[in-house]
Amino acid sequence: MELAQFIATCPRVYHASSALAWPSIERLGLLSTARLLEVFDVDTKRQQALLAHPRLRSTALRRQGLEPAVIRDQKPMKFLAEKIEPGHSVSEFLTAINSRVFFWPTRERLERLRNAREYRNQAQVVIHVDTRLLVERYEQQIQLCRFNSGAITQRNHPMRSRESWIPIRHFPYEEYRSRYGRSGALAEVTVLDAVPDVLDIAIKVEHLSN
Repeated sequence: MELAQFIATCPRVYHASSALAWPSIERLGLLSTARLLEVFDVDTKRQQALLAHPRLRSTALRRQGLEPAVIRDQKPMKFLAEKIEPGHSVSEFLTAINSRVFFWPTRERLERLRNAREYRNQAQVVIHVDTRLLVERYEQQIQLCRFNSGAITQRNHPMRSRESWIPIRHFPYEEYRSRYGRSGALAEVTVLDAVPDVLDIAIKVEHLSN
């Protein structure tokens, strides 16, 4: 997929967070789960508990001198063990998914998350990010996924692995669009590790109370 086509296809991308985490985002930007655990100096045993298995609940992180951060639950990974590609492991996949920041490429996909049962009654913050600026600053860290990597609620969902995310220039968008339609060709835009300057490239920030 050419960069220009990617930017034209989704000129802005969206990140949704708990409203509790907004002061932390203002200070630190967006950090992956793995990076947050390091910044908040979470001990090794607790890190293992939060990273080695799908999380059954969202977790607030606190540390003196820092505003709270929130890492979301991973309840939709119901059939994870059954949907890992041969030659790969659950551990590898969880490491990969916890090491990136996630954006939705369309408002429709964002609203699916916001209106999920776990979140629909929670105050949330939605950050609209200029895709062109994101690409200019983070192209080498951006990877795309055709499907929602964290949603494994049905046995017919796609197989997945640490290779489910593909760099923009290697992403076979036209092939996926032909097979799955425009709405099914791209589900996730991710950035490895962190986007500390996310507010510098944000178009809009919505504070939603639902």
